[in-house]
Amino acid sequence: MTNETKKQQQTKAKLDKAAIKDAQQAPSSSLYGEMDYGSEHSDNFPAILKHLNISLAFTSYQAGRLMFVRSDGDNLDINFKEFQRPMGLSVTADSLTLGTFTQVIKFQREDGLLDKIKQPLDKIEKDITAPRIKAKDTDNKQIDATPEEVNSESETNDDLFALTPEQLEKHKEQQRQFKEHQQKLFSPVDERVDACFITRSAHYSGMINIHDVDWGDDGLWAVNSSFSCLCTLDPDFSFVPRWKPHFISELAPEDRCHLNGMALNNGKPAYVTTFSQEDKAGKWRRKDGKFDGTLMDVESNEILIDGLAMPHSPRCYKDKVYFCNSGHGLICCYDPQTKNTTTIAEVPGFTRGIDFYGSLMFVGLSKVREADVSRPAPLADKYDETFSGIWVFNLDEFVEGHMSQVAQISFTGNVDQIYDIAILPNTHFPELIEPNHPRMRNHFCHPELLV
Repeated sequence: MTNETKKQQQTKAKLDKAAIKDAQQAPSSSLYGEMDYGSEHSDNFPAILKHLNISLAFTSYQAGRLMFVRSDGDNLDINFKEFQRPMGLSVTADSLTLGTFTQVIKFQREDGLLDKIKQPLDKIEKDITAPRIKAKDTDNKQIDATPEEVNSESETNDDLFALTPEQLEKHKEQQRQFKEHQQKLFSPVDERVDACFITRSAHYSGMINIHDVDWGDDGLWAVNSSFSCLCTLDPDFSFVPRWKPHFISELAPEDRCHLNGMALNNGKPAYVTTFSQEDKAGKWRRKDGKFDGTLMDVESNEILIDGLAMPHSPRCYKDKVYFCNSGHGLICCYDPQTKNTTTIAEVPGFTRGIDFYGSLMFVGLSKVREADVSRPAPLADKYDETFSGIWVFNLDEFVEGHMSQVAQISFTGNVDQIYDIAILPNTHFPELIEPNHPRMRNHFCHPELLV
């Protein structure tokens, strides 16, 4: 082997490693150009959101995105942010909280930043908060480098010579996508934006397989599926266990019953859903036997309903408990006073994620998936085709066992699975600044100095 050939092979190996590293550290540079977020919606959906001055946030762990459904009254806009395994959502008047793979992240609503985010972001060397820092000297080039700086660090002719024509074409496409993404980060946000949520804090919990999250009297509560318990968060610990089903004998990271859903009432956890009543590691995944999912009362630690198929998303609303009997594509209502359960809607999708606004109920649908986690959902035998989307129902129009559907949005591309949905009030076109966005560098919010 000649020295020249050896050099070419070494250069090729170096570029291959770099490509792998880029894909791992900045998947957006390659996936933004490949993912299809296409959707179809009923004609009235944009007007409903604009008239009520609300927008929708929802998570798709399968797509790795926190997504927003925004409206200007005439058109819907689907805006997406990349996160690793986004799951539960909790919204207050001034915040949005998101559970992810190993973190819980809180975004604060700071509308005082609206004027600033509607302006282009300066290059870092022009920023008075960091006047001596240059992008090429930072460890995070992909986050705070401008497109021009990215181009200035292009490969040498020797590097590119080592690539095959196919590799070179792929490399150029990746560079184009990356440049386009960087340009977007430094550009002003849409002029229609009327609310700004910016990253404020994060708690590192580890992979507790977090599901539902919600704020209560004791802070943020979370469903810790790995340890089969409800927990709160403390900066000194991964989590603080607070409750477990009576049939779980010990806390262990074994996802024994697949505890997943949680509903708070009067500031305290009131109801949960589980896939099973098992007390052995991962036993809920078994393919034999009947479905034995439950709706449970937290205070009494008793099972209220059993025999459910993969239930999710219990929610307390107007003295009733709504939940999804997901495997059957059902939305159900439990009355704590009468102990009666009513099926109020049946839809062609795996129901998961519920939120309310007035008389309207927003429900998430997912496509039935083939997986090794459990037996196929009974839903698969009911419909030739299932859907991913958000269906809107009117609770005031429940006639003869059926609730009136008033609007819907269906995803036609790669968004197959929806986990949670939440309504953002008093904003029909919000924007969110994620943790690694370059605007986090100099977009400050603070109270007045107290002397």
